[in-house]
Amino acid sequence: MSSTVGRVIKYKAVVAWEAGKPPVTEEVEVAPPQAMEVRIKILFTSLCHIDVYFWEAKG
Repeated sequence: MSSTVGRVIKYKAVVAWEAGKPPVTEEVEVAPPQAMEVRIKILFTSLCHIDVYFWEAKG
């Protein structure tokens, strides 16, 4: 079992707070899961062209 069970975890995330603005790297906190929730570790992710389209405020 992981040592993060029942604990708030901190990690770095790239966040876009507004469409069209440059994303920034921030440290964010994730609360422990509540009833009927799970917390998973995501190793890789990507953006598709639709994500970029809306981030650029064209949608």
